[in-house]
Amino acid sequence: MSRALITLMATAAALPALAGDPLPDAALALAREAAPLGWATLEGGTTGGARAEPVIVSSRAGLVAALGGDNLSNGADDVPAVIFLSGRIDLTADAEGRPQGPEAFADPGYDEAAYIAAYDPETYGREKEPEGPLEEARERSEQAQKAHAMIRVGSNKTLVGLPGATIAGGTLLLKGSSNVIIRNIAFEDSWDYFPQWDATDGSKGNWNAEYDLIAIEADAERIWVDHCSFSDGDRPDDSVPPVFGRVHQHHDGLIDIKTGASLVTLSANHFFDHDKTHIIGSSDKRTEDMGRLKVTLAGNFYENVKQRLPRVRYGEVHVLGNLYMPSAEGPYAFDYALGAGKEGRALSEANAFVLPEGIDPSKIIKQYRGERIEDRGSLVNGKAVDLVALYNAANPEKPLEAGAGWEPPYPYERPDPARLAETIPRDAGPTLLGDD
Repeated sequence: MSRALITLMATAAALPALAGDPLPDAALALAREAAPLGWATLEGGTTGGARAEPVIVSSRAGLVAALGGDNLSNGADDVPAVIFLSGRIDLTADAEGRPQGPEAFADPGYDEAAYIAAYDPETYGREKEPEGPLEEARERSEQAQKAHAMIRVGSNKTLVGLPGATIAGGTLLLKGSSNVIIRNIAFEDSWDYFPQWDATDGSKGNWNAEYDLIAIEADAERIWVDHCSFSDGDRPDDSVPPVFGRVHQHHDGLIDIKTGASLVTLSANHFFDHDKTHIIGSSDKRTEDMGRLKVTLAGNFYENVKQRLPRVRYGEVHVLGNLYMPSAEGPYAFDYALGAGKEGRALSEANAFVLPEGIDPSKIIKQYRGERIEDRGSLVNGKAVDLVALYNAANPEKPLEAGAGWEPPYPYERPDPARLAETIPRDAGPTLLGDD
């Protein structure tokens, strides 16, 4: 399919059509900006679709068309594209744009009640993961949902949200893609209709969901995600009853970066109302990730999020000038912010933590087989603290070395953390375009 035909299809599926309602200069300027800071500025920088002729889309079908024409092969499309999003785009939607529920993707052999009954740990046991016909039917159901609601984004693409633009119900997958910009979009509720129970996960077992809101993986690089928001939307994890005494979890990460992805900058985003926020590096066994997973998190707002802010394996991750406002209670009660995973080398600088009563500052850092982490100049409730010393004092049996062992190879300015509680809530999220 030619790019000209794809552009026609996307524009025809869009409201308003580009020809009838020209984009304002401010919107075009946003789409033509390159990543200004962090790891995404290296090795040629991140320019996205640059000056490609823009299209506007307002549906899942229009988005798929603008990204190349066929969802299952769009990940290999590297033709430059600038795509503006208008309105709410539900990634579960059918060809007529109607959101779909689990019945649209469920395998004939899958029944949730039967699945729960079959793998009840009181009868099935806790020694092995689910297996057998019901688990196989669940996996087929999951694959059907994934094929439809996981939207593949290829290389050299820019996606910009017009005021109020929202992507819901699925995932943007950047798998092996390079040079991608995503800006000014609200992402919410990547609800997995078919989560898996695993009694061997932890001491009590856990439900595990499949979908992130954005997944960056498989050596994807030069990715910039800026001024977006990410949340569970109107379906928090406690909106359905627990099963086997555990949260019946239907959400996975907000943005996960794994399997060799690198040169990523996440800037001025709002992450809120969620459990597992960012995992950078998916497995202790992936030693090939060493030298990759180079990520900058700068100027982001973490509000009422529980953990992985981020959790880091192997990567050189710069956590710069972010604001953390966790909660002590509720479904997203704070666990930790900075996870020191295997061979992880996180450098935290000038972050502001606003902790309510009931959260001990020593819990900001958590150790996951890591050996080192560094913090410079962060504040907790307005006071300078040594985050690593606080962690080590509370965890003398598994101390961390204070030092990241590397320095950012790009220019940057360290913000004043005392001002972040004032400036970041105003600036983070989809705030780049007005409503008029």
